[in-house]
Amino acid sequence: MQTFGRQALLPGLTYALAFHGSGGYMAHVYFTADDLASLRPGQVWADGRAMSTKDFDALVDDKC
Repeated sequence: MQTFGRQALLPGLTYALAFHGSGGYMAHVYFTADDLASLRPGQVWADGRAMSTKDFDALVDDKC
């Protein structure tokens, strides 16, 4: 894929990311530009909310 120009998330839109992990694990993440802008250092966006990496590890512990 080739892209041109500035690549930026647009306000007011919801974005989706789907990925496959080991053992057939598949996940979908939905987020907005505001969601990502609200993240503090050390946080990730998962399960529709900001959380620490420790909380994320606990969330996916039985899935990954």
